[in-house]
Amino acid sequence: MALPHPESETGSPFPFRLRVLDADVPPPIMLHPHWEQALAGFIREQARGLPLGAENRNYKDRHPKCEVAIALTPLRVLAGERTTEELQAVAAGLELPWLRSYLSFRHETAIHSVLRMTADETAAALRETAEAVDRIGHVEGPASEVVAVVRQLQQQFPHDRGILLAVCMKLIQLDPGHAAVIPPGCLHTYLSGQAVLIMGISDNALQAGLTKEYVDLCELQDLTGHGQPQPSPLPLLDVGDGEQRIPLWSDDLDLRRVVVGDGPKAVRVGPLSVALAAIEPACITVDEFTVDMKPEAKILYAGEPATATFTGPSQIFVASTL
Repeated sequence: MALPHPESETGSPFPFRLRVLDADVPPPIMLHPHWEQALAGFIREQARGLPLGAENRNYKDRHPKCEVAIALTPLRVLAGERTTEELQAVAAGLELPWLRSYLSFRHETAIHSVLRMTADETAAALRETAEAVDRIGHVEGPASEVVAVVRQLQQQFPHDRGILLAVCMKLIQLDPGHAAVIPPGCLHTYLSGQAVLIMGISDNALQAGLTKEYVDLCELQDLTGHGQPQPSPLPLLDVGDGEQRIPLWSDDLDLRRVVVGDGPKAVRVGPLSVALAAIEPACITVDEFTVDMKPEAKILYAGEPATATFTGPSQIFVASTL
């Protein structure tokens, strides 16, 4: 008999993790390496005899980590790097000497330049940025976006190199129900809002800023030395009756967003599925078994494919292996 039961992250049979993100305080700017970087880094650190739990360990495993974000509320994401034209507009609009100087070097990106800054150069660039935001009047376009981002981060992470990275990073704004792909090898953080994240199971996450944890600037320079893949919008495919399908990085995975109204909603689950109640509580029934789901609660279903009945009203996300 199939029986729903709480999902366990440890020892999960799923090649993904599903969770709700609430970005009241932005998480660190981080980078998940792509598969070549992860494999090479893991082998290198293993050969050095670096313990998996060491503070300065960058690669916990040999796997990449794909990430997809689906907005539950208006969501602001920093990811990748602005175009040269956008960075030039920021440098001119805010009169930032450090950014204008780095844009004159064609052999590397602005983000790579920020990662190469000495402590004194970082402190000077942060002062220039703070002074520019304080004195600036009305600006438009990318410069306006940067002013808002810097003001937010200055309150939460004063004197952090991540502020300079944020100046150079692309700002994505997603309306509820919209999604974006954050590819491996792409610096990113979430500035505000709530989202459902589905990620690969890798624990490889190199922190780059907005953190007091270990930051390996040399490794980050190597990983970003040839640029970064850019984030991209992800269209949700409407399959009807309040249900959408979200394409993922593997054809063996299936993710559905289901809007449950006042009446019950039938959804196929199995052979392995995780159901998540996003913001509101919900209830799931499979055969004669019924489980109440609190907001952000997850239920794992393992068994023969079956029809689950959800009641809400709620947003349900169902991720399955095919």
